[in-house]
Amino acid sequence: MIAPPNVLRAARELVGVKQVEAAEAAGISRRSIQRLEAGERDWANASVLLQTYYESRGIVFLRPAEGNGWGLIDNKSSKEHPQTVKCASSDNIHSED
Repeated sequence: MIAPPNVLRAARELVGVKQVEAAEAAGISRRSIQRLEAGERDWANASVLLQTYYESRGIVFLRPAEGNGWGLIDNKSSKEHPQTVKCASSDNIHSED
């Protein structure tokens, strides 16, 4: 399942890279990332490449389950205190420690 735009943006922010850096690492254009994060179009191939890049950087995408929205875990930020983000909707993103 491909993550929605707000979750891809949150993953990039957790990794701590700019759009241009993520684009280069994922092998897509910066404009593609801008469009993906804005939700302008369904760019399935670019989304998969980007999500795969974030996963290689330690991001775990938690798919919606039991009425909850998307979530993220950054496994590389700290093994003792991983950073998580719950993404219930495109308007509601917050971090938890």
